[in-house]
Amino acid sequence: MDGSDLSIMLHSPEEKQGVGMPIPIKIEVRNLSQQSVWIVGVVDGSEDAIRYPHYLPRISMAGQVVAEPPPPEDPLVGPLRLADFRLLAPGEAFDPTNPHPGAKFLPISTFSSFRSAVPGRFEFSLVLSTQSQYPEQWLGSFGQDAERSAVLERIAQVPRLTIRSNVLKVEVI
Repeated sequence: MDGSDLSIMLHSPEEKQGVGMPIPIKIEVRNLSQQSVWIVGVVDGSEDAIRYPHYLPRISMAGQVVAEPPPPEDPLVGPLRLADFRLLAPGEAFDPTNPHPGAKFLPISTFSSFRSAVPGRFEFSLVLSTQSQYPEQWLGSFGQDAERSAVLERIAQVPRLTIRSNVLKVEVI
């Protein structure tokens, strides 16, 4: 299994977006392989690289970054639970910000809170990384004991990869 076994795509409405308005971004992680794959959606600490999986967003305009996650304020993150893992069948896709029952997935706040003050063409991108050096880099900083060993076993089944999304171009008028 390698990075070509999963893809991550960003989508937005085709029409131009208005200055000062939120830009609806949809995220799709798809299993391109011939076997089922375990993956985790966006959990607290994912967007600001406190813990894995990393979902690292960026918004740029004319080659300049205009929005990305701020440095983490609080390195404390809740437990990763078995319910936060999603088994994707071959060809199946999911939105890592839309939790399935029991999961605690979060929106990508860099995308959901972005409001452009000026018109222009904005480029949205997202990097998904599961390439931790140690499985413990996925765990919460508190409350992890209950499912620790089962979660560590499941982490070992997640493919190690770093993939980049498409560059989504959105025109703001």
